Amino acid sequence: MPDAVMGFTIPIRRLAIGRLNLSSGSSVIDVGCGSGASFPYLIEAVGSQGVIVGIDISPSMVSQARKRIKNNHWSNVTVNETATEEYQDRKQFDGALLFAMHDVFTSKQAMAKVESLLKPGARIVCVGPKLLEGFPKSLMNIGISQLFKRFAISQRDRDRPWRTAEIYFQTLELIELMHGALFVFVGQKNIGLDPSEQPPYGLHQTQVSE
Repeated sequence: MPDAVMGFTIPIRRLAIGRLNLSSGSSVIDVGCGSGASFPYLIEAVGSQGVIVGIDISPSMVSQARKRIKNNHWSNVTVNETATEEYQDRKQFDGALLFAMHDVFTSKQAMAKVESLLKPGARIVCVGPKLLEGFPKSLMNIGISQLFKRFAISQRDRDRPWRTAEIYFQTLELIELMHGALFVFVGQKNIGLDPSEQPPYGLHQTQVSE
């Protein structure tokens, strides 16, 4: 998607990255980084001493992301061409961003990999569209379904795309944007928490109209 068209996502990216609770010097992995549209806001969060690693399976997206890095002279940002499940890294990260990566956050194998890449207590934020419930909001689902198809977004769990993420991460917050058409799932890697102690869905649900 061209950057000009991506402009409307800027406040959403800022909100999502803010929920990662990063600070100067933090390390973060941008899973499915695409052309690197989130990089400027991740840099704002971690500063010049932080580390940003992007991964994407698309050669063309990786090429665009690397061009963006070069043009902006970012020395603390790298991109790897790889599937999430196949990515290898000795270090663990302070946070993970998954922006419109339904194929990843609806995959148990991929989410298990992301979980393994995070430090205990680190946060994960997943962002994307979802189907609406209840009339008349559900009338918008035709358009939302076309969005899923247009951008080759996974058709699994379209009403609750964060379902798999809840298996691997403690739910901290669920934010709904655009009257519920977009969601922001905020999770945390458990620190010795028994799965049975997982907070119930909706405990920290927030509705934000934008």
